[in-house]
Amino acid sequence: MLRNFAPPKDDMYHIRDPKNFLSAMRVDVELLWKNNRYIPLTTLIMCCLDALAADPGKATSKTFGRFVKKHFPDLCMLLDPDRPGLTGADILYKNFRNGFAHERGPKSKFVIAEDHEVEGQWAGRFPDLDGQPVGINVDRLAEEFLKLLDRLASQV
Repeated sequence: MLRNFAPPKDDMYHIRDPKNFLSAMRVDVELLWKNNRYIPLTTLIMCCLDALAADPGKATSKTFGRFVKKHFPDLCMLLDPDRPGLTGADILYKNFRNGFAHERGPKSKFVIAEDHEVEGQWAGRFPDLDGQPVGINVDRLAEEFLKLLDRLASQV
C-alpha cells in the first residue's frame, strides 16, 4: 500500500522546472564526459534529446527528428545520404537513440568514436571494421549538447 504524504512544499526540488531540468542534464553529461564514460554518456544525451524534444508533450520519433534537425543540422545533413530512404534525423533516432535506450549501444553498422578517431569531424566511416560502420563523434556530441543546454537556459 502506498503511503499518503503532505503536498510538496514550495522549496521542494522540481525536476521539470526548466532551470533544474537543464542544469541536471549538464551536471550528468559533464560527469560522464570527463570520466570518458562514452556509452552511458551517449545514452544520456540521446534520452535527454528525446526529453527536450517532447517538452511539452509526447516523445516520438517525429518530435525527436524535428528537434535534432533544428539543433544539430550539420550532423543530420552528414548522415542524410548514408541510408537511402532515411534522413539523418531518422538514423540518429533509429540507430543511436533506440540502440542506446534499448540495447546499450548503437544498432549494427553504427559506432561511437572519440574526437581524434574522426579528426574532429561530426562523423566518419570506418572501412577497416566489419560492415564499414558509421561512427558519430561522441566528444563533439557532448560539446554541442552542452552548448545547446546553454542556449536553452538563456531562454528561461
